[in-house]
Amino acid sequence: MKFLEGNTDFGINPVDSKYKVLSGKNFFVLWSSLGIGLLVISAGSFVSSSNITEAIIAIIAGSIVGSILLALAGKIGSDHSVPSIVSMRPAFGLHGSYLLTVLNIFQLIGWSTFEITILSKAANIFSNGYVDFYIWSIVFGAVIVLFCILGPLKIVKQWLSKFAVWVVYGSTIVLLISIILSTSGGVGSEGVIDSNSTVSTTTANAASAASTSFDFSFFNSLDLVIAMPLSWLPLVADYNRFAKKSKNAFYGTFLGFTITNCLFYIIGFLLGISDIFAILVAIQTFFYGFFLLVLIVDEVDNVFANIFSSAMSFKNIHNKINYKYLVIFFTALGVLLANLIPIQQYENFLLIIGALFAPLFAIVLTDYYIIRRGGRRITIENFYEKTNRVKISSFLAFVVGSITYFILSPISGLHVTDLGLSIGSTIPSMAISILVFLVIELLIKKVKLKNEEYSSDKKIE
Repeated sequence: MKFLEGNTDFGINPVDSKYKVLSGKNFFVLWSSLGIGLLVISAGSFVSSSNITEAIIAIIAGSIVGSILLALAGKIGSDHSVPSIVSMRPAFGLHGSYLLTVLNIFQLIGWSTFEITILSKAANIFSNGYVDFYIWSIVFGAVIVLFCILGPLKIVKQWLSKFAVWVVYGSTIVLLISIILSTSGGVGSEGVIDSNSTVSTTTANAASAASTSFDFSFFNSLDLVIAMPLSWLPLVADYNRFAKKSKNAFYGTFLGFTITNCLFYIIGFLLGISDIFAILVAIQTFFYGFFLLVLIVDEVDNVFANIFSSAMSFKNIHNKINYKYLVIFFTALGVLLANLIPIQQYENFLLIIGALFAPLFAIVLTDYYIIRRGGRRITIENFYEKTNRVKISSFLAFVVGSITYFILSPISGLHVTDLGLSIGSTIPSMAISILVFLVIELLIKKVKLKNEEYSSDKKIE
């Protein structure tokens, strides 16, 4: 078939078979690493319920559900060797994917900026302030560019699989045990801070100042846990398309993200600190800052993934630009924004923007696994030449699902408190999107059948 020409690097074209080299173990390592982050610890502090048993149930159930959806989205990429933004084309159309490209790049650059800020602040704390924030941001920018130029295959097989992720796993288990042992008489927002004398009064005050007024029920807590793996939906196929076997990639992705998402949400719940900078100070007190250093090292690959996927998304619009130039541009932009924009001004905004991809991918997954029977009714041409320009049914369902999310989410400015519902926002928005999409598709199918019957009758006459 004829693909877009002028592409000699990783882009939106189907991956050549010689690059499909990643095993199930490699994906377990990759998604274990991407499931680790300071933001997960912060989110874990919001998981609230009447007792620790309910909190653990919410964390485990939410991680399993979210990781299954993540792995299913990745399977589209590994089945057909296409990146994430291309995997959306059958459901939303070629021109529809351009709008999604802009939305995706916007949120990916935002998250890259957020994480560069966190990395630079963490390194500044680790160095006791001897090296300025802006210098660290430039240093991390250079490292991220190097990671992107090396590419995902070398990063996964040489860096993560052989070294980085295993150090993080070991350190995480030690940290979790240490927090559990230091907790006496309570867990959540009070336990470790009150009982662990190694955490400074400054940290405790910062945690108290960062406390939120949101009343998170069990279902809102479940919703929050699910949201973290769903935030990686717009990226997953960018990496899972390099799989040797699609089935192994699915299981590796599911297991890897489920485990680390559970571990870090539990750490966040027990630590009980929502403010990112307060978390950095608290973690520095464990093992003379060694665990903070480990987190800094591992957090770099999260930024790498965001920057690399920003380049892949941009190539959906213009495929002829070499991705190496794009990653340099997007990294420089992230470093610049990290030095200009206070992190507190856009954290919730980014969470809301990212949440839009929950109803979006509910439609993508429904189209692929239900309408097209798990890919049995789709060929590689459906991602390229034979795709629709715009699929109206998908966009209508997406709009309805997004509105549902904004109404139900307690962090949204459009949240309607009078409804008295505590059912979360992510799952309802996905369910509404799926329902509306299927109903519209069914109506379209019936109209087409009637038109075909009418045409047949006219021919007989």
